[in-house]
Amino acid sequence: MTLAELFEAVKDLPPETPVCVAEIDEAAGANVDGVEVVRDAKLESDAADATEAVEFGAGADTVVVLRW
Repeated sequence: MTLAELFEAVKDLPPETPVCVAEIDEAAGANVDGVEVVRDAKLESDAADATEAVEFGAGADTVVVLRW
């Protein structure tokens, strides 16, 4: 997912809408602890079900990380 896709998905929501994280097919989510921009990431896969799809500190890609 890109920032453009994320912004498009939430563009009509009020700014006070909570954000959480959850694994695919989970019935509950976790609160986000923080948002981090990692500028030296290496994208391994863009598949949603890929385990360890992004490696931090090993490349030149920029990614947004939601920590929980």
